[in-house]
Amino acid sequence: MRTRLLQILILLCVLVVGTAFFFPTHQHTRPSARRASCQSNLKQIGLALQQYSQDYDETLPSADWGTVVLPYLKSESLFQCPETAITQGTSDYFFNARFLGSSNWNISSPKTLVLIGDGQDDGGLNATLAQLPSSWRADEKSPAWRHLDGANYGFADGHVRWLKVKSVNRDFRVVAR
Repeated sequence: MRTRLLQILILLCVLVVGTAFFFPTHQHTRPSARRASCQSNLKQIGLALQQYSQDYDETLPSADWGTVVLPYLKSESLFQCPETAITQGTSDYFFNARFLGSSNWNISSPKTLVLIGDGQDDGGLNATLAQLPSSWRADEKSPAWRHLDGANYGFADGHVRWLKVKSVNRDFRVVAR
């Protein structure tokens, strides 16, 4: 009887210790998965912007950017970051307003220029435009640092990256570190 009780206690200890080691390794799994899903959304929106530009003589959309690229996307839900609560008809992403309606796609160093990224969900699909990242000017729309102390950005060359807070400067360029 004592041996049986001792075996049960040892088994319980092993389970408790095993569980204690298991959970910390997976505490970032869900946020990382949501960050990856958000990056996928931005990649698809970036491709839609490129397709729009090709169809309109290399011109980027104007202030109604969310509405005009919607036909190039599978679903309006792509404008929703999985890290936020779903609100229909809004966008969780910003568009770099410096390039609204720009017919000059000749961007120097497109691999370092942010075109779209995590933004604030406070209006319609077209409401989230950004002149400067928020921490630099309080009256501008802010990139949302909602993914493990960073944000996802889509670049002018089409790639998407997660970056820490201070990695993007006032010109929407990646800061070399």
